[in-house]
Amino acid sequence: MSEWKRYTITAALPYANGPVHIGHLAGCYLPADIYVRYLRSQRRDVVFICGSDEHGVPITITARREGVTPQQVVDKYPQDHGGCLRRVWYFFQHIFAHIQSDTSGNRAGLFKKLYDEGKFTEQETEQYYDEEVKQFLADRYIQGTCPVCGNENAYGDQCENCGSSLSPTDLIHPHSMLSGSKPVLKKTKNWFLPLDKLQPQIASYLEQHKDWKINVYGQCKSWLESGDGLQPRSMTRDLDWGVPVPVPGAEGKVLYVWFDAPIGYISATQRPPATYLGDLLER
Repeated sequence: MSEWKRYTITAALPYANGPVHIGHLAGCYLPADIYVRYLRSQRRDVVFICGSDEHGVPITITARREGVTPQQVVDKYPQDHGGCLRRVWYFFQHIFAHIQSDTSGNRAGLFKKLYDEGKFTEQETEQYYDEEVKQFLADRYIQGTCPVCGNENAYGDQCENCGSSLSPTDLIHPHSMLSGSKPVLKKTKNWFLPLDKLQPQIASYLEQHKDWKINVYGQCKSWLESGDGLQPRSMTRDLDWGVPVPVPGAEGKVLYVWFDAPIGYISATQRPPATYLGDLLER
């Protein structure tokens, strides 16, 4: 008798800030669906989860552009996603649930647990602040010239021309995407995950997974071995849209979207079984 296995299959969470297109279907949802169908044909125990990514700067940028609230944006586009995919597969309507808002308590709870266990470090740093709109600027709200390749439209976290990872203070001639003005540095407090201290554990985990795709393995390896290795990363942001940080002194702060969203994959499994694609394939 073969070994009993359980599978959780996920597809990338599409941002709820615009319509989906054929590239999403061909590059993401179709391959996942085919794999789930195969596993089901082998009578494997499969859960297929996906949803809409309702937090992060792309949502707020769309809201500003359309003159609506972030909540109105995330109420609009997941319905559009579901409608598009239903034209291809009926059961996709059950996949695009608002798992980000439905399970936000789980993500806040995990942050609080890690906080209570002393896993985070509290740091005061200087971040760019737009004096015209009275708001701290998320990395994607800042543009400037890339110090590596000279691209004049690099973002505060990455240059999409050369692929370099950046910090907002690395940019030459930075400007706010909200007002176009030059931002100023202002002190603020946030909570950081000390990835530098966790690097030995992460490196050990990576070495156990040399079966990953070579480009994925290689990219992770390069992060560990380049420069000073992994550095502490802020898990909170000074924004007004997202899951509120559930600790004292964190008013006006939300969970960093890359802390927030990955946990959504896990917490989504708590939704009723009827929302899972795998359970619908046999109907």
